Amino acid sequence: MKGILLLGAICLGTALSLPAQDLQHQGVASAGVCARCHVSSSLEWGISKHSLIAGVARAPDCIGCHGASKPHVADEQNSVKPDRVPRGAAIAALCMECHIAGCPRTKSDVSCEDCHHPHALVNPKFDRAAIEKHARDLTAEHEAYKALLARGEQLARLQKWGDARDAFRDALKENPASSSAAEAILMCERRLNPGIPGFSIVGDQFDPATGLPREIIMEGIGLDLVLVPAGSFDMGSERRPAASPVHTVDVAAFYLGKYELTQGEWKALMGTNPSPYQGTKFSEEDRMPVTQVSWDDCQALLHKISTRSPGGGFRLPSEAEWEYAARAGSTEPLTAADVLRYAWVEENSEPPNLPPPVRTGLYLIGAGTTAVPHPVGTKEPNDWGFYDMLGNVSQWCSSLYEPYPYNALDGRESPAGNGVRVVRGANFADNVENADPAQRHGDRPDHRLRWTGVRLAFSPPGGRPSTTASLAVNAETPGGK
Repeated sequence: MKGILLLGAICLGTALSLPAQDLQHQGVASAGVCARCHVSSSLEWGISKHSLIAGVARAPDCIGCHGASKPHVADEQNSVKPDRVPRGAAIAALCMECHIAGCPRTKSDVSCEDCHHPHALVNPKFDRAAIEKHARDLTAEHEAYKALLARGEQLARLQKWGDARDAFRDALKENPASSSAAEAILMCERRLNPGIPGFSIVGDQFDPATGLPREIIMEGIGLDLVLVPAGSFDMGSERRPAASPVHTVDVAAFYLGKYELTQGEWKALMGTNPSPYQGTKFSEEDRMPVTQVSWDDCQALLHKISTRSPGGGFRLPSEAEWEYAARAGSTEPLTAADVLRYAWVEENSEPPNLPPPVRTGLYLIGAGTTAVPHPVGTKEPNDWGFYDMLGNVSQWCSSLYEPYPYNALDGRESPAGNGVRVVRGANFADNVENADPAQRHGDRPDHRLRWTGVRLAFSPPGGRPSTTASLAVNAETPGGK
C-alpha cells in the first residue's frame, strides 16, 4: 500500500509540473467534469494505457465504467451516487469485455483488482524499487516530451514551420495523447500551405494557435469571413430569465461573416431577393442586409453555397458561437451610448423629420415603428472585427431553442430536430435594452420576418481544434521552412 501511495504521489507531482494544456495526458481534461472532484483518480487513469483507448463499445473511461451519472454530477453534496460503482467480480466483468482471454500472465478472469489498481492499473505487489523505477521512467518520458514540445514552439516562433512540425511530431510519438502536439502539427501544416480552396486571404495576419488566416473572402461572391479564435466564455445572463443560468462553454475556432449576409449576396446565390427593403428608396440595395428569410430558406441557401465552395463548410453559427463572437472577449454589459455606436436599433433607425402621430378617436395614426435597416458595416465593428452583431437585423442560428445550460451534444444542433430555432441579436425595430449579446429568441423555422436575416459561419478545413492549443508564437507573417 505504501508503494501505491508513493507512485500516486510521484505521478501526481509529475502531472502538476506539466503545462496546463498537457494535463489531458494525465486524465484531467479527458475525464472532463469528473476531474473537478476526482482529481487523483483522473490522474491515475490518465497515466494508464486506458486513457489512449478509443473506438470500442465501452471505452475504459469514467463514463464507460460508471455511466453518465448526470444526477451525481449535478449534486454538489454528493448525496447521489454514480450510476454504477463496480466492485469485485463486477470489475472483472468490465475488464473481460476487452480482455476476453483473461489475464495473459495469470489467466485469471475473476479478480483483476488483486494485481491491478482499477484506475492506474498499478500492481500492488510490485516492490518499492520497481515502483520508483516506474515513476522515474514516466518522468523521463514526460521530460523528453516537454523538451520536444518546447523545441517545436521555439521553431514556430522563428517561423520555421517544417522543422517545427517535425519536432511536434516527435513530441506526439512520446505522448500519443497530447492534443497540444497534434494541434500544433496541424497549425504548422496550415502555415506551410496557408491557402483555403475557394478563398482569397486578406492581409498577412494568421492565428497563432490554429495557423489559419484571420480574414478570408470567398472567390466569385465576395463573402467576407473573419476567424473567431478558440476559447471559453461565460454564456448567458442572470438578468434575462431565458438566458440563465450563466455557464461556461468552450468554442472551437471557426469563421463567421464579417457582415450580415446582404441582398446582393443572396441574389447572387439564390437568384431572388425576398427583402422588402429594396427599390428606389434604398439606393444601396445590394449592401442592405437580406431580410424576410426563414430558417428553412437558410438551409436551402447553405445547400446552394456548398456547390460553390470546394469541400463545403458553410453553416449557420450555433447560438453559443454567435454569443461568443458578439461578446468579442468582453464580459461587461454595454451602455446605451455604446450600443448606439455599434448597432442600428429603434432609437437611431427612425427616418428624420417624421410628423408626430395624430390621435383620431380611439386610434393613434402614425404610431408604431417606422425604423428601417441600414447598409451593412455602417456602424463601428466590435473588438473582433464583426459589424452589426447587436443591431440592424436579427440573425438565425443553427440551434433549437432549448433551456440552458447549452450542450451541443444534446440534440439541439441537429438540423433534423423539430421545434423553434434560435434567433440572436437585436434589430432596427428593437430598443437599446434588447441589444444584449445574451438576449435570445425563438421562432418557427418556416417563419419569415422583415427584421430577421442571417450571418453565415464556415468550418475551416482540417478539423476544428479545441481550446487546449495555445502556443505563444508570433505567427503573423507567412514564411520560413
